[in-house]
Amino acid sequence: MSGNSRTPKQGELDFIKDGELKRTVEDSIQYLSLIFDNAEKSSSDLYKEETYRVIILYVISIIEAILLYVLKKRGEKITHIQYKYISSVEESFRHSELPSSPVVIAVQKEEVKDDRRIGLVDLVTFMEKKNLMSSDSAFKILNVNDIRNTFHFTKPRDKITCEIKTVENALELLVNIIKKAPKVIIYTEKQH
Repeated sequence: MSGNSRTPKQGELDFIKDGELKRTVEDSIQYLSLIFDNAEKSSSDLYKEETYRVIILYVISIIEAILLYVLKKRGEKITHIQYKYISSVEESFRHSELPSSPVVIAVQKEEVKDDRRIGLVDLVTFMEKKNLMSSDSAFKILNVNDIRNTFHFTKPRDKITCEIKTVENALELLVNIIKKAPKVIIYTEKQH
């Protein structure tokens, strides 16, 4: 890939101590570099656009993996509210705005979300709320994620384009997240 701001420099992934994850991220970034360069050389617009779609998918996957890694290294947990022991109330109790829906009582319990159930939006929201990520970075990540979410085959392709500038911005965002991640981890380690 041409342009220093689109690929991490040697050693910038050294904050990832999980060898398998680090190798996967490094291999994925190397793959992105290869397909990006091939797309730039291609005369086929279809090849370019489809390659750019793959790059967006990878960028979001890498960002998600890095944010989850940061969360774990910090010893943080994402929680969600669960409702247990749900029971319907007598039918005479009705909510004025939803009279055909039953009224229930339940025990509200905050539970730790399993890693497999933590998505990108959860991670970005958590990081932003904890001031570990700027609102601008959060907005940009969620924007790229929205682009990724429009790549479903059931959606008309003529309304969804993925251009070089979109990909360049996504790659720059990835490098920015990689550069900032160690600072977030180090800050926590100093606190303990």
